[in-house]
Amino acid sequence: MAAVVDAVTAVGKLTGSRPIVVGGLAVLARLSSAHRATLDLDIVDRRAEGQAGQLEILRKSEETSPAEPAAVTLPTRFGEVRVDVLEVNQYELDRPSDDAGDRLHVGSHAWAADSATDVTISVLGSERRELVRVATTIAEPGPLVTMKLQSIMNRGSAKAGTDLWDICRLTLDPVCRRAVLNQLEGAGPQLAADALQHVDLWFQRKRPWSLDRLAAVAGNSFATDDFDLVGELLAAACQPRR
Repeated sequence: MAAVVDAVTAVGKLTGSRPIVVGGLAVLARLSSAHRATLDLDIVDRRAEGQAGQLEILRKSEETSPAEPAAVTLPTRFGEVRVDVLEVNQYELDRPSDDAGDRLHVGSHAWAADSATDVTISVLGSERRELVRVATTIAEPGPLVTMKLQSIMNRGSAKAGTDLWDICRLTLDPVCRRAVLNQLEGAGPQLAADALQHVDLWFQRKRPWSLDRLAAVAGNSFATDDFDLVGELLAAACQPRR
């Protein structure tokens, strides 16, 4: 974890701006207590037309090595970290796809970038001798849930289980729960409708598959009743508003 947090500082120095952090580190930063570790750093690049992309800037640095499909490997004081850059394409926002998954991918990342807030992350370094701290911009709980709902589709079994675990933890966490539900209730109609389709897919139509993937990573720490409650809460929050 220290390496990933240190990578946030390194990315900020190379790009000249605070990165917008999503993915596992953002989830752990939002929760009241950590349930897992993360080894990679995911950031969103919501760039204006004519600006150089963060991936382009990072790949031009002599300190990094390119990684596919849209990432770099970055050295830190605590080891190398993979940094994935998720670019929000304005063209895709202006001309939405006919596919709900594609729309949710683009819309969720744009929402995450536009609503992210400043957070200070602190972790203990190697051998617990050093406190590694960084102030950066972190995605809010609601966008984190919608990003995770979409990303399950493109994951292997282990990472799909981790995404489901993150969704469940964010939705039931005493600190995050109200933010998740309020933010989903306030989301745009199309994004909420696309999120609702994915809630129905993972928590209803593919429920046995989802429970198997969740159990593989969470073990007995997460009850089936809690999984069903998460599905009900998310579905209610994503319902159309009159």
